[in-house]
Amino acid sequence: MQMNGINELITVAKYWREWSDPRFVILVLNNRDLNMVTWEERAMAGDPKFAASQDLPDFHYADYARSLGLDGARVEDPNQIAAVWERAFAADRPFLFEALTDPDVPPMPPHISLEQAKSFTSSVLHGDANALGFMRQTFKDVTAGLFRKKT
Repeated sequence: MQMNGINELITVAKYWREWSDPRFVILVLNNRDLNMVTWEERAMAGDPKFAASQDLPDFHYADYARSLGLDGARVEDPNQIAAVWERAFAADRPFLFEALTDPDVPPMPPHISLEQAKSFTSSVLHGDANALGFMRQTFKDVTAGLFRKKT
C-alpha cells in the first residue's frame, strides 16, 4: 500500500461511480514497516533490518480513503474484525479495511530453501533489532502447526 496503493486510491476515487457494482474491498495489513523488503533482506542477503529505511510512520490509510470520498475503517482490536468485514461488504462504495498487524510475523512461503534459512539465521546473528520478536513469533507459529488438530 505504501509504495503504490496510496496513489491508486486516488484512481479508484475518480472512477468508482462509473462502475456497475461499486463494491470493492481493499485490505491493508498495516505493520508500520516495508515488510516484504525487510524480510527479503533477512532471507536473501542475511542482513539485519535497516530500520532507517524500513520503519514507516503510523499512517491512517482508512482515514485517507475517507478523505477521498471512499469508505473505510481501521481495526486495532481483533474483536472488531467481524463487524468491520460486515460493514465493508455492505458498503455502497469502495471500502478500505485497515488492520494493524505485528511486523515480527514473518511472511513465510510454504517452503524455504536451505540458502534462505542460512541467510535468515545470519540476519539474526548480525544483530537484527527485531530478532527476539520475530523468533518468538516463528516459534509460536511452528509449534501451533505441530499441535493443530487433524480434521
